[in-house]
Amino acid sequence: MRRRQQGLTLLELLVALALTAVLGVLLTALVNGWLSVRERLDQAPQASPVLSFCLGLERRFDATVLRQLYEQRLPLALNWLDWQPAELQLQWVALAAWPAAEGGSRLQRQRLRYDRRDARLLLETSADLYAVERPHWVLRDSLAGVSSPVFEFRQGSRWLAWPSAERAAPDRGVRLEFQRDGAPYVCTFALPESQ
Repeated sequence: MRRRQQGLTLLELLVALALTAVLGVLLTALVNGWLSVRERLDQAPQASPVLSFCLGLERRFDATVLRQLYEQRLPLALNWLDWQPAELQLQWVALAAWPAAEGGSRLQRQRLRYDRRDARLLLETSADLYAVERPHWVLRDSLAGVSSPVFEFRQGSRWLAWPSAERAAPDRGVRLEFQRDGAPYVCTFALPESQ
């Protein structure tokens, strides 16, 4: 005659307790990790103005287009990027996300320049693609406490000090290196493939 088992054996009970303990430890680690990531994400915009500024620049470089510009009724050279090293400023044209907020035009001039006097990087936009005089620039973002900015442009497989003048082979990226409050920073931006 066989006896019917009416409960759990000691071994089954120990296995069940061990599995419950392991699942509890894993769940605790998962919740702690989720809370620490959430705290870092909540603090990120306040803690890193450099990241915020570089992300704003990235959105502008992502929408780069080739467009003829005019100033004082004269056409400017047709370049993807207009680098002016004496003024430490870079200009380009990009599509704006919200035309109404950007002056009513979907296409906007973009200008990134370094203000030596105030030691600031400035990101400015203008809706004046065909400016009769000088374009009217509107400040969109700035980063204070900046020194030693260096602009570089990706051509082929190297970084160079000047952007390409060829429309057939435009630059593939822009890199901005600078110091802020004594710490070095590098922001690298890929330009769109189909410009």
